[in-house]
Amino acid sequence: MNKNSIKKIFYIIIISILLLITLILLSGCFLIPSGSIYITSEPSGAKIYLNGGYVDSVTPSLISNLYPGTYFLKVAIDESSTSWEKSINVIQNQVTPVHFELIPEVTYRALCIGVDDYKDPAIKDLRAPSFDVARMKEVFENSSFGYKQSTFNNIDTLIGSQATGDNILQAISLSFSEADSNDVSYFYFSGHGWSDGNISTILPYDAIAKDASRDISADELASALSMIPGIKVVILDSCSSGGFIGKGISDFTREAGVNNINQFNDNIINSFYKYDFKLSKDNLAKNSFKVITSATGSQDCYETLYHPIDGNPFGYFSASLCEGCGYNNFLSPLPADYNLDNKITINEIYLYIRESLKNLNQVAQVYPANSSFSFIEY
Repeated sequence: MNKNSIKKIFYIIIISILLLITLILLSGCFLIPSGSIYITSEPSGAKIYLNGGYVDSVTPSLISNLYPGTYFLKVAIDESSTSWEKSINVIQNQVTPVHFELIPEVTYRALCIGVDDYKDPAIKDLRAPSFDVARMKEVFENSSFGYKQSTFNNIDTLIGSQATGDNILQAISLSFSEADSNDVSYFYFSGHGWSDGNISTILPYDAIAKDASRDISADELASALSMIPGIKVVILDSCSSGGFIGKGISDFTREAGVNNINQFNDNIINSFYKYDFKLSKDNLAKNSFKVITSATGSQDCYETLYHPIDGNPFGYFSASLCEGCGYNNFLSPLPADYNLDNKITINEIYLYIRESLKNLNQVAQVYPANSSFSFIEY
Protein backbone atom coordinates (compact mmCIF):
# COMPACT_ATOMS: atom_id res chain seq x y z
CA MET A 1 0.00 0.00 0.00
CA ASN A 2 1.52 3.32 -1.01
CA LYS A 3 1.76 6.42 1.12
CA ASN A 4 -1.10 8.21 -0.70
CA SER A 5 -3.50 5.36 0.04
CA ILE A 6 -2.54 5.39 3.70
CA LYS A 7 -3.14 9.15 3.84
CA LYS A 8 -6.57 8.75 2.21
CA ILE A 9 -7.54 6.08 4.70
CA PHE A 10 -6.31 8.26 7.56
CA TYR A 11 -8.30 11.27 6.34
CA ILE A 12 -11.41 9.11 5.93
CA ILE A 13 -11.04 7.87 9.50
CA ILE A 14 -10.55 11.41 10.83
CA ILE A 15 -13.53 12.74 8.89
CA SER A 16 -15.69 9.83 10.09
CA ILE A 17 -14.72 10.48 13.69
CA LEU A 18 -15.51 14.20 13.29
CA LEU A 19 -18.87 13.39 11.74
CA LEU A 20 -19.65 10.98 14.56
CA ILE A 21 -18.72 13.60 17.16
CA THR A 22 -20.90 16.16 15.38
CA LEU A 23 -23.85 13.78 15.31
CA ILE A 24 -23.40 13.02 18.98
CA LEU A 25 -23.27 16.72 19.85
CA LEU A 26 -26.37 17.45 17.77
CA SER A 27 -28.25 14.64 19.44
CA GLY A 28 -27.47 16.07 22.87
CA CYS A 29 -25.59 12.98 24.07
CA PHE A 30 -21.87 13.61 24.19
CA LEU A 31 -21.01 10.26 25.69
CA ILE A 32 -22.52 11.54 28.96
CA PRO A 33 -25.87 10.39 30.38
CA SER A 34 -28.27 13.34 30.08
CA GLY A 35 -31.92 14.35 30.13
CA SER A 36 -34.08 17.34 29.26
CA ILE A 37 -36.85 19.50 30.72
CA TYR A 38 -39.63 20.94 28.55
CA ILE A 39 -41.11 23.95 30.36
CA THR A 40 -44.46 25.55 29.50
CA SER A 41 -46.62 28.10 31.28
CA GLU A 42 -49.98 29.86 31.06
CA PRO A 43 -49.46 32.60 30.05
CA SER A 44 -46.28 31.92 28.09
CA GLY A 45 -43.25 34.22 28.10
CA ALA A 46 -42.15 33.60 31.70
CA LYS A 47 -38.42 33.79 32.43
CA ILE A 48 -36.80 30.49 33.41
CA TYR A 49 -34.32 30.03 36.27
CA LEU A 50 -32.49 26.74 36.92
CA ASN A 51 -30.82 26.22 40.32
CA GLY A 52 -30.98 29.96 40.89
CA GLY A 53 -29.48 31.04 37.56
CA TYR A 54 -31.35 32.62 34.64
CA VAL A 55 -31.05 30.33 31.60
CA ASP A 56 -31.63 33.16 29.11
CA SER A 57 -34.86 31.64 27.91
CA VAL A 58 -38.62 32.03 28.36
CA THR A 59 -41.52 29.60 28.28
CA PRO A 60 -42.14 27.47 26.29
CA SER A 61 -38.58 26.15 26.17
CA LEU A 62 -36.60 22.88 26.07
CA ILE A 63 -33.51 22.72 28.28
CA SER A 64 -31.26 19.84 27.19
CA ASN A 65 -27.98 18.17 28.18
CA LEU A 66 -28.74 18.03 31.88
CA TYR A 67 -27.14 15.47 34.17
CA PRO A 68 -29.71 13.14 35.70
CA GLY A 69 -30.72 14.31 39.16
CA THR A 70 -32.83 16.86 41.00
CA TYR A 71 -33.04 20.48 39.81
CA PHE A 72 -34.68 23.55 41.33
CA LEU A 73 -36.79 25.22 38.64
CA LYS A 74 -38.30 28.70 38.93
CA VAL A 75 -40.29 30.85 36.51
CA ALA A 76 -41.36 34.49 36.83
CA ILE A 77 -43.22 36.85 34.52
CA ASP A 78 -40.75 39.61 35.45
CA GLU A 79 -38.17 40.27 38.15
CA SER A 80 -40.62 42.09 40.42
CA SER A 81 -43.46 39.57 40.17
CA THR A 82 -44.23 36.61 42.36
CA SER A 83 -42.29 33.55 41.21
CA TRP A 84 -43.45 29.97 40.88
CA GLU A 85 -41.05 27.18 41.91
CA LYS A 86 -40.82 23.40 41.54
CA SER A 87 -38.30 20.68 42.28
CA ILE A 88 -37.78 18.57 39.13
CA ASN A 89 -36.18 15.13 38.75
CA VAL A 90 -34.30 14.79 35.45
CA ILE A 91 -34.11 11.22 34.12
CA GLN A 92 -31.46 9.91 31.73
CA ASN A 93 -32.48 10.00 28.06
CA GLN A 94 -35.95 11.33 28.90
CA VAL A 95 -37.74 14.66 28.46
CA THR A 96 -39.53 15.73 31.64
CA PRO A 97 -42.50 18.05 30.91
CA VAL A 98 -43.24 20.80 33.46
CA HIS A 99 -46.19 23.20 33.31
CA PHE A 100 -46.79 26.31 35.44
CA GLU A 101 -50.16 28.03 35.90
CA LEU A 102 -48.96 31.58 36.51
CA ILE A 103 -52.39 33.16 36.92
CA PRO A 104 -53.79 32.44 40.38
CA GLU A 105 -57.36 31.24 40.70
CA VAL A 106 -59.60 34.28 41.10
CA THR A 107 -63.11 34.11 42.55
CA TYR A 108 -65.57 36.92 41.81
CA ARG A 109 -68.37 37.86 44.22
CA ALA A 110 -70.87 40.71 44.34
CA LEU A 111 -73.23 42.35 46.81
CA CYS A 112 -75.82 44.65 45.20
CA ILE A 113 -78.00 46.90 47.35
CA GLY A 114 -80.94 49.04 46.26
CA VAL A 115 -82.95 51.16 48.68
CA ASP A 116 -86.03 52.66 47.07
CA ASP A 117 -88.47 52.59 50.01
CA TYR A 118 -87.47 54.25 53.29
CA LYS A 119 -88.92 53.54 56.70
CA ASP A 120 -88.97 57.21 57.77
CA PRO A 121 -91.76 58.96 55.80
CA ALA A 122 -89.74 62.19 55.95
CA ILE A 123 -87.19 60.62 53.58
CA LYS A 124 -88.42 60.64 49.99
CA ASP A 125 -88.76 57.21 48.45
CA LEU A 126 -86.94 56.50 45.20
CA ARG A 127 -88.13 54.78 42.04
CA ALA A 128 -85.10 53.17 40.44
CA PRO A 129 -82.76 51.39 42.90
CA SER A 130 -84.35 47.93 42.91
CA PHE A 131 -84.50 47.92 39.10
CA ASP A 132 -80.91 49.15 38.88
CA VAL A 133 -79.86 46.25 41.10
CA ALA A 134 -81.59 43.82 38.73
CA ARG A 135 -79.73 45.30 35.74
CA MET A 136 -76.42 45.28 37.59
CA LYS A 137 -76.97 41.65 38.53
CA GLU A 138 -77.62 40.81 34.88
CA VAL A 139 -74.36 42.51 33.86
CA PHE A 140 -72.44 40.44 36.40
CA GLU A 141 -74.20 37.25 35.31
CA ASN A 142 -73.09 37.83 31.72
CA SER A 143 -69.44 38.46 32.63
CA SER A 144 -66.67 35.88 32.30
CA PHE A 145 -63.05 36.50 33.21
CA GLY A 146 -59.73 35.29 31.84
CA TYR A 147 -58.86 32.32 29.67
CA LYS A 148 -60.82 30.06 32.05
CA GLN A 149 -63.95 32.21 31.50
CA SER A 150 -64.56 32.39 35.25
CA THR A 151 -68.01 33.61 36.28
CA PHE A 152 -69.28 35.12 39.53
CA ASN A 153 -69.36 32.65 42.40
CA ASN A 154 -72.25 34.48 44.07
CA ILE A 155 -74.26 37.67 43.47
CA ASP A 156 -76.15 38.62 46.62
CA THR A 157 -78.81 41.34 46.85
CA LEU A 158 -80.54 43.43 49.49
CA ILE A 159 -83.60 45.39 48.38
CA GLY A 160 -85.73 47.98 50.18
CA SER A 161 -86.60 47.00 53.76
CA GLN A 162 -83.96 44.23 53.71
CA ALA A 163 -81.25 46.86 53.47
CA THR A 164 -81.07 48.11 57.06
CA GLY A 165 -77.76 49.47 58.26
CA ASP A 166 -77.00 46.35 60.29
CA ASN A 167 -78.01 44.05 57.44
CA ILE A 168 -75.77 45.86 54.97
CA LEU A 169 -72.71 45.58 57.20
CA GLN A 170 -73.52 41.96 58.02
CA ALA A 171 -74.02 41.15 54.33
CA ILE A 172 -70.57 42.60 53.53
CA SER A 173 -69.06 40.18 56.00
CA LEU A 174 -71.11 37.17 54.85
CA SER A 175 -71.04 37.70 51.07
CA PHE A 176 -67.26 37.99 51.01
CA SER A 177 -66.41 35.69 53.92
CA GLU A 178 -64.47 33.23 51.74
CA ALA A 179 -62.49 35.83 49.78
CA ASP A 180 -58.71 35.56 49.70
CA SER A 181 -55.98 37.87 48.43
CA ASN A 182 -56.50 36.74 44.81
CA ASP A 183 -60.23 37.46 44.72
CA VAL A 184 -62.34 40.40 43.53
CA SER A 185 -65.39 41.60 45.51
CA TYR A 186 -67.96 44.04 44.08
CA PHE A 187 -70.11 46.30 46.27
CA TYR A 188 -72.92 48.20 44.52
CA PHE A 189 -75.26 50.65 46.26
CA SER A 190 -78.15 52.63 44.80
CA GLY A 191 -80.07 54.92 47.15
CA HIS A 192 -79.88 58.18 49.05
CA GLY A 193 -76.60 59.74 50.12
CA TRP A 194 -75.92 62.68 52.41
CA SER A 195 -73.09 64.95 53.53
CA ASP A 196 -72.72 67.65 56.16
CA GLY A 197 -69.43 68.84 54.70
CA ASN A 198 -67.32 66.66 56.99
CA ILE A 199 -69.04 63.28 57.04
CA SER A 200 -70.53 61.57 54.00
CA THR A 201 -73.01 58.72 54.35
CA ILE A 202 -75.23 56.35 52.41
CA LEU A 203 -78.75 55.92 53.76
CA PRO A 204 -80.01 52.42 54.58
CA TYR A 205 -83.71 51.58 54.81
CA ASP A 206 -83.90 52.47 58.52
CA ALA A 207 -82.18 55.88 58.21
CA ILE A 208 -83.71 58.80 60.12
CA ALA A 209 -84.36 62.06 58.30
CA LYS A 210 -83.03 64.41 60.98
CA ASP A 211 -80.34 62.14 62.47
CA ALA A 212 -77.41 60.52 60.67
CA SER A 213 -76.68 58.04 63.47
CA ARG A 214 -78.20 55.13 61.54
CA ASP A 215 -76.48 56.00 58.28
CA ILE A 216 -73.39 54.18 57.05
CA SER A 217 -70.55 56.66 56.76
CA ALA A 218 -68.03 56.55 53.93
CA ASP A 219 -65.35 55.76 56.48
CA GLU A 220 -67.43 52.99 58.06
CA LEU A 221 -68.09 51.44 54.65
CA ALA A 222 -64.41 51.64 53.68
CA SER A 223 -63.42 50.12 57.02
CA ALA A 224 -65.84 47.20 56.63
CA LEU A 225 -64.69 46.48 53.09
CA SER A 226 -61.01 46.80 54.02
CA MET A 227 -61.44 43.66 56.15
CA ILE A 228 -62.11 41.69 52.94
CA PRO A 229 -58.90 40.34 51.34
CA GLY A 230 -58.18 41.05 47.69
CA ILE A 231 -59.54 43.74 45.39
CA LYS A 232 -62.77 45.59 46.22
CA VAL A 233 -64.72 47.32 43.44
CA VAL A 234 -67.14 49.88 44.88
CA ILE A 235 -69.96 51.45 42.81
CA LEU A 236 -72.09 54.11 44.48
CA ASP A 237 -75.13 55.63 42.77
CA SER A 238 -76.17 58.15 45.39
CA CYS A 239 -76.09 61.83 46.19
CA SER A 240 -77.13 64.05 49.05
CA SER A 241 -80.16 65.47 47.28
CA GLY A 242 -82.08 62.27 46.71
CA GLY A 243 -82.51 61.02 43.19
CA PHE A 244 -85.77 62.22 41.68
CA ILE A 245 -85.44 63.74 38.27
CA GLY A 246 -86.10 67.45 38.49
CA LYS A 247 -85.57 67.59 42.26
CA GLY A 248 -83.01 70.07 43.47
CA ILE A 249 -80.49 69.93 46.28
CA SER A 250 -82.87 71.65 48.66
CA ASP A 251 -85.52 68.95 48.22
CA PHE A 252 -83.80 66.58 50.63
CA THR A 253 -82.20 68.10 53.70
CA ARG A 254 -81.34 67.25 57.25
CA GLU A 255 -81.62 69.74 60.05
CA ALA A 256 -78.60 72.06 59.83
CA GLY A 257 -77.22 69.88 57.03
CA VAL A 258 -74.98 71.07 54.21
CA ASN A 259 -75.90 69.55 50.84
CA ASN A 260 -72.67 69.71 48.88
CA ILE A 261 -72.31 66.95 46.31
CA ASN A 262 -68.69 67.79 45.66
CA GLN A 263 -67.97 67.30 49.36
CA PHE A 264 -69.96 64.06 49.34
CA ASN A 265 -67.94 62.51 46.53
CA ASP A 266 -64.60 63.86 47.76
CA ASN A 267 -65.24 62.37 51.19
CA ILE A 268 -66.15 59.00 49.67
CA ILE A 269 -63.02 58.89 47.51
CA ASN A 270 -60.79 60.10 50.33
CA SER A 271 -62.10 57.43 52.69
CA PHE A 272 -61.15 54.62 50.33
CA TYR A 273 -57.82 56.28 49.51
CA LYS A 274 -57.05 56.41 53.22
CA TYR A 275 -57.66 52.70 53.64
CA ASP A 276 -55.63 51.91 50.53
CA PHE A 277 -52.75 53.80 52.13
CA LYS A 278 -53.17 51.88 55.38
CA LEU A 279 -53.29 48.56 53.57
CA SER A 280 -50.18 49.30 51.52
CA LYS A 281 -48.04 49.36 54.66
CA ASP A 282 -48.67 45.70 55.49
CA ASN A 283 -50.25 44.34 52.36
CA LEU A 284 -48.57 43.55 49.04
CA ALA A 285 -51.78 44.33 47.16
CA LYS A 286 -51.59 48.02 46.30
CA ASN A 287 -54.74 49.95 45.39
CA SER A 288 -57.05 47.30 46.78
CA PHE A 289 -60.01 49.66 46.20
CA LYS A 290 -61.47 50.62 42.83
CA VAL A 291 -64.26 53.18 43.24
CA ILE A 292 -66.76 54.78 40.88
CA THR A 293 -69.26 57.33 42.20
CA SER A 294 -72.15 58.89 40.35
CA ALA A 295 -71.61 62.65 40.55
CA THR A 296 -69.31 65.50 41.47
CA GLY A 297 -69.58 69.27 41.80
CA SER A 298 -72.88 70.84 42.77
CA GLN A 299 -74.89 68.17 41.01
CA ASP A 300 -77.78 65.82 41.66
CA CYS A 301 -77.95 62.16 40.73
CA TYR A 302 -80.98 61.70 38.55
CA GLU A 303 -83.47 58.93 37.92
CA THR A 304 -86.49 58.70 35.66
CA LEU A 305 -89.38 56.40 34.86
CA TYR A 306 -89.04 54.39 31.64
CA HIS A 307 -85.89 52.54 30.63
CA PRO A 308 -85.79 52.24 26.82
CA ILE A 309 -85.11 48.50 26.97
CA ASP A 310 -87.12 47.14 29.89
CA GLY A 311 -89.58 49.98 30.55
CA ASN A 312 -88.79 50.25 34.29
CA PRO A 313 -87.47 53.24 36.26
CA PHE A 314 -83.71 53.76 36.11
CA GLY A 315 -80.94 55.90 37.54
CA TYR A 316 -79.00 57.60 34.77
CA PHE A 317 -75.60 56.68 36.22
CA SER A 318 -76.45 53.01 36.78
CA ALA A 319 -78.20 52.72 33.41
CA SER A 320 -75.15 54.18 31.67
CA LEU A 321 -72.82 51.81 33.48
CA CYS A 322 -74.95 48.79 32.56
CA GLU A 323 -75.35 49.96 28.97
CA GLY A 324 -71.56 50.28 28.60
CA CYS A 325 -71.29 46.68 29.82
CA GLY A 326 -73.77 45.38 27.24
CA TYR A 327 -77.20 45.49 28.91
CA ASN A 328 -79.30 43.81 27.77
CA ASN A 329 -78.28 42.06 24.53
CA PHE A 330 -74.61 41.63 25.55
CA LEU A 331 -73.45 41.39 21.94
CA SER A 332 -69.70 41.63 21.31
CA PRO A 333 -68.04 44.09 21.22
CA LEU A 334 -69.58 45.75 24.27
CA PRO A 335 -70.01 49.53 23.98
CA ALA A 336 -67.40 50.53 26.60
CA ASP A 337 -64.76 48.14 25.26
CA TYR A 338 -62.92 50.88 23.39
CA ASN A 339 -59.84 48.84 22.46
CA LEU A 340 -61.87 45.70 21.56
CA ASP A 341 -59.91 43.34 23.81
CA ASN A 342 -62.98 41.70 25.43
CA LYS A 343 -62.31 43.59 28.64
CA ILE A 344 -63.82 46.77 30.05
CA THR A 345 -61.41 48.46 32.42
CA ILE A 346 -62.33 50.75 35.28
CA ASN A 347 -61.10 53.66 33.19
CA GLU A 348 -63.06 52.60 30.10
CA ILE A 349 -66.40 52.32 31.94
CA TYR A 350 -65.69 55.61 33.72
CA LEU A 351 -65.06 57.39 30.40
CA TYR A 352 -68.19 55.80 28.91
CA ILE A 353 -70.36 57.00 31.82
CA ARG A 354 -68.93 60.52 31.67
CA GLU A 355 -69.64 60.75 27.94
CA SER A 356 -73.15 59.34 28.37
CA LEU A 357 -74.04 61.83 31.10
CA LYS A 358 -72.38 64.91 29.61
CA ASN A 359 -75.73 66.54 28.70
CA LEU A 360 -77.20 65.79 32.12
CA ASN A 361 -74.74 67.85 34.18
CA GLN A 362 -73.88 64.76 36.23
CA VAL A 363 -70.19 63.86 36.18
CA ALA A 364 -69.00 60.53 37.57
CA GLN A 365 -65.86 60.29 39.68
CA VAL A 366 -63.28 57.50 39.85
CA TYR A 367 -60.47 56.22 42.05
CA PRO A 368 -57.75 55.53 41.11
CA ALA A 369 -57.52 57.51 37.88
CA ASN A 370 -56.65 55.78 34.61
CA SER A 371 -57.00 52.31 36.10
CA SER A 372 -56.42 49.40 33.71
CA PHE A 373 -58.03 46.97 36.13
CA SER A 374 -60.74 44.90 34.40
CA PHE A 375 -64.19 45.94 35.61
CA ILE A 376 -65.75 43.14 33.57
CA GLU A 377 -64.58 40.72 30.88
CA TYR A 378 -66.53 38.73 28.32
